[in-house]
Amino acid sequence: MAKEMNLEEKIIRRNKIPILPFDQEWKENFEIHQTKSMEKLSKEIVEKVNEEKQGEQHIKGYRKKKKLLMDKILELSNEANTTNNGQALIQLETAKDEILRINDSLDELQYQQEILPKEIEKLNFQLLKETIALAYEDIKAGSERSNKVMAEIIELRKHLTEKWDEKIQLENRVNGLYSYLHNTLGHEETDKLDRAFL
Repeated sequence: MAKEMNLEEKIIRRNKIPILPFDQEWKENFEIHQTKSMEKLSKEIVEKVNEEKQGEQHIKGYRKKKKLLMDKILELSNEANTTNNGQALIQLETAKDEILRINDSLDELQYQQEILPKEIEKLNFQLLKETIALAYEDIKAGSERSNKVMAEIIELRKHLTEKWDEKIQLENRVNGLYSYLHNTLGHEETDKLDRAFL
């Protein structure tokens, strides 16, 4: 894959190129033919996609937990204001602290969710370039081999034609000789000779 490839990164979005390790057509053509570099890139892409999915799940979980805490804060605020409950104030502070921790975690996760698609796209683009290089390498090698095989087929056909011609000549000679003997010696004598010589 020595040749430098002049390919724009925008091609991924412009041509709606899927994430290659998850694309059925790509898998059929390249999964078992990957280079080490392609295997490494595929693995990284799969890990990043899984990381993105896990991030989405964590965000959903944190948002759900945050909503429950917000409901709890409203409840505790109401209780602290109406009954002057000291325990409610302590729980209220704990819930607020927990929301602050959740907000920090959400900020970090959302930042990750913003950069992961770009990282995946960049890795996918690198894998696309490797894929194209391998495809052309295999196309070239396959075409050259196909031409050699075709030359071998032509040679075999020629040889086969020669063998058919030889077979026909031999059969004509055998039939001609047998016919000569039969016509010259007669049926009975030829049968005796057939038993003796054949």
